[in-house]
Parts: sequence; C-alpha cells; structure tokens
Amino acid sequence: MINSTIKHLTFITLIIIGFSISFTSCYYDVEQELYPKPIDNGISCDTSTATFSVKIYPLIQSKCNSCHSTAISSGGVSLEGYNNVLSAQQNGSLMGTINHSNGYNAMPQGAGKLSDCEIANLNTWIHAGALNN
Repeated sequence: MINSTIKHLTFITLIIIGFSISFTSCYYDVEQELYPKPIDNGISCDTSTATFSVKIYPLIQSKCNSCHSTAISSGGVSLEGYNNVLSAQQNGSLMGTINHSNGYNAMPQGAGKLSDCEIANLNTWIHAGALNN
C-alpha cells in the first residue's frame, strides 16, 4: 500500500515538473517588438544638407545643450560651438554616446536614442570631414 502511494506521488510529481518545464522554456524576446523604432510617418531622411550650421548644430542645441552647454557642462562636457562638437567627434565620444556603444554613457540621458535620421545626418557630416559650414 505504501509502495503504491509512493509510486503515485512520484508519478504526479513528475507530471507537475514536466508541465512546469514545458510552460517556462524556450521563450525569446524579440528586440524589435519590445523596443520598436519610431515611425517617421513616411518622411524620408534627407542627409543632403547635413552641414554643421544647417543640421548638426541645431540638433546638438535641441538635444544636447540643455545639459552640455558652456554654462552647465554636465559631466565636464560642453557641446556649445563648433570646436567643442568637433573635439567630441574626434575623441569618439560624440557618436559613442549617441549610438549607446559599450564604454560610453548613453545619451540623451534618460531618453531613447536619437532617430535613425538624426544619426544618419551626424554620420554624413562626419564622413564629409566634419567641416564648419
């Protein structure tokens, strides 16, 4: 009788463990579904005017200078003016922080990455020589 009860309890325990494993295994998060890219409403990304004065500095002023102006210099970083932005670009910190790369503090702090178009404009400016135009 006791042997029969032990067999039944063992069988029930194995069934419970089997169901538990089958319901909790093989779950994969899909990054694109969890963190979708913002929709650009069909507007194409124009990088043809990715110059410092037209696209880059206005972007820096709107997204960065609330914390990284000469007056504030959060983290000791000022992005006010061409020379400061160029310095951040040359030492790798500008794109490292914007791309949320390992070893850099992700910026804008406490917010998502810049849009793909904003990053494309920065890359276009850099690949064109990061000129002050």
